[in-house]
Amino acid sequence: MVTINQVQSGILQYIESDLMPHLDGLKKIGLGVYATLAANNIASAILLYKDHPAVKMLDVFGENNEIDIDKLYNAVLPYYSNGEKQTISIPLIGDFTMDKTDIEKLYRYIKR
Repeated sequence: MVTINQVQSGILQYIESDLMPHLDGLKKIGLGVYATLAANNIASAILLYKDHPAVKMLDVFGENNEIDIDKLYNAVLPYYSNGEKQTISIPLIGDFTMDKTDIEKLYRYIKR
């Protein structure tokens, strides 16, 4: 289990270390500003959706709003098996393709 703050810190670390170096110019500035401002709202967004029936059914929240990151990691990992890649569209930034190593890095950043 991890705290919401760990999730927030891990996501920000991933953005800073693994996404930002691949961008330049306005895209880099845009993602940097967006990540900085959105970081302040990650906790409230997680808490907002935590009690939604579809999220509650996943049983990934523990006491004190902790998140079962291992359960989420193990559910996501099969979608990156056999070298598969998944593309995520980041508004105003563009498409970013993630593979298994990206998922593993994000997981490690959150678990710190």
